[in-house]
Amino acid sequence: MISFGIDIGGTFIKFLAINEKGIVLKNHKIQTPCYLSSSEFLKCLAETINTWQKELKVKKAIIGIGIAGDTDNKKGILRFAPNIPWHNFKIALGLKNLTGCKCFVSNDANMAAFGVYKKELKGKYKNILVLTLGTGIGGGIIINGKLYQGATGTAGEFGHIKVGDTKTGNICACGLRGCLESYVGTNNLKKLTLQAVKNNPKSKLAKILEKEKFSVKLLSIAAQEKDKKALLIWDYFGTYLGHALSNLILIFNPEAIVFSGGISGGSKYFMPALRKVFEKQKIKEPFKNIKLLISKTKDIGALGSALYALSMKNEK
Repeated sequence: MISFGIDIGGTFIKFLAINEKGIVLKNHKIQTPCYLSSSEFLKCLAETINTWQKELKVKKAIIGIGIAGDTDNKKGILRFAPNIPWHNFKIALGLKNLTGCKCFVSNDANMAAFGVYKKELKGKYKNILVLTLGTGIGGGIIINGKLYQGATGTAGEFGHIKVGDTKTGNICACGLRGCLESYVGTNNLKKLTLQAVKNNPKSKLAKILEKEKFSVKLLSIAAQEKDKKALLIWDYFGTYLGHALSNLILIFNPEAIVFSGGISGGSKYFMPALRKVFEKQKIKEPFKNIKLLISKTKDIGALGSALYALSMKNEK
């Protein structure tokens, strides 16, 4: 059996195919075509899957889908997504009709968490939190070695924890103010960076951005070159993320927290501020030995989706 994993984010879609041993057979990446209608979008996904089925001469296949939003993991529906335009979207049924493959759907961060637990940690830690850091901020929860999705499949929406004032704080793509995502998501990092460049046109950060468009990687490069504004932005990032994680650690008491997604590449620059927040906590024990790890597996969300589908293949 072949398992196809699809990781649908606000910026990119990543496709991956594995066999039952978890060996990656194919992978592919495209920009998320948010301009398409939901039916056109399904055809776009099906085109890659159907092409791969022919190329791999597939006899039997399943699909795991991780999507950035609030999902009904039992019915395979995307109910709401802050950064994706399709709501109440019956993605599992639609894709099954176009590919002939049984489909399993969950939040993208849940799929990343499953992938981290199975592939990277290999079950070493039984209680972990996984945060996907990118356009959106997602979360996945492993409790006693099992993926926890909650009563409605909504568990792990860490990006919408309130870390700012709900009346005057940053406005989030979900429509509310004060959400963690509106402070540490890629869009706000870009906003802070462009404002810093405008205020300091002769800075190293400004010179770097003269040559290329904004990316989190460029912000890390500027920090590496000791640009003060870049370092301040990373400090800001780590502080807000640290406050959110402090709450989560006090609630879940995990053994490890794993960061994945594009912004996790800047961990060297945001981790000091994050740890400072931890050090100020008055309840010390949960923070003493917690492991803060960075996912090293490429396309962990897509891989986790494929592995999840394999784990669910006998489900009705």
